[in-house]
Amino acid sequence: MLSLALLIITSALGSFAEEPEPLPEGRTGLAAQYPGDAGIERDPRVIFVERFDEESLDELCARWDEAAERESLSFSKEVPEHAADEHSLLVTHVGGKGSGGKLYRRLLPGHERVFVRSYVRFDEDCAQIHHFGTHLGGFNPPTPWPQGGAGVRPKGDERFCTSVEPCGKEWRWDFYTYWQGMHVHGDGNYWGTPFLVGVERPQVERGRWICVELMVVMNELGEPNGEQAFWIDGKLHRVDGRILSRVGRGYPQGRWMGGWWSPVAEAEGSFDGFAWRSTEELAVNYLWTYVYITKAARGHVSKVWFDQVVVASEYVGPLEPPEKGK
Repeated sequence: MLSLALLIITSALGSFAEEPEPLPEGRTGLAAQYPGDAGIERDPRVIFVERFDEESLDELCARWDEAAERESLSFSKEVPEHAADEHSLLVTHVGGKGSGGKLYRRLLPGHERVFVRSYVRFDEDCAQIHHFGTHLGGFNPPTPWPQGGAGVRPKGDERFCTSVEPCGKEWRWDFYTYWQGMHVHGDGNYWGTPFLVGVERPQVERGRWICVELMVVMNELGEPNGEQAFWIDGKLHRVDGRILSRVGRGYPQGRWMGGWWSPVAEAEGSFDGFAWRSTEELAVNYLWTYVYITKAARGHVSKVWFDQVVVASEYVGPLEPPEKGK
């Protein structure tokens, strides 16, 4: 009986550490069915689409619950290759004047699995980004404005959030995540958690359009089986063959370093998973597209473009080129 019990336990631990089902990559998502994203908003798996092709800023802002620093928002004719429309959103920040434009929208009634694909372009002379979205999260109850909470660990029945951001002066992509299971930093605060510390992070290439996609999967109550992932130009981030931009229960291998997660290959443990919530009332219920710059020299002009934002229940992927001859 004892040996049978050990066998069961060993099998359970082995299955716990198994690799998850593969995620799609490249042009294999929803966008592949809609060249240029034309008509993608009619797909039943799509939750929200923003192309920034409205006639006026008033019309644009009416589609969102809150628009902050509207004076920094304008339309631009710069668009990603293969886009079917002709306009994007330009956020212009001037050092010493505010922190950058922001658009916030609820995704009601709330969702268990969400992908958000957007295109972003940073001007080559863009100042250091402090924080950035397109950013997903949940508030309980949902509110028509973003709530605060910087440096504070959320409660599992009130909020969580995550984004993929340019990390500091290095201009490298990483997660920035708040949830009830985060670890404390050395200063006693709970600042957002990055997950690619100590390994090569993907480079943020200024001066060109970049396809950024973020996935969040909610956990079952009482289980840390939530996860998140990001893709840059349709590719998950790998180092030495290991996928490091997908984080969930049992993957990737790594260890905590204070309030940071480091997916180092030589570590003995692996990530313990996301318990995003402790109540079913909390789900992915908002989207926040914004630029937050705080360290620009006075008068320095930074420009960031956004386009082709698609929120869906399945992987979206990069823009599909228009069909030949059309």
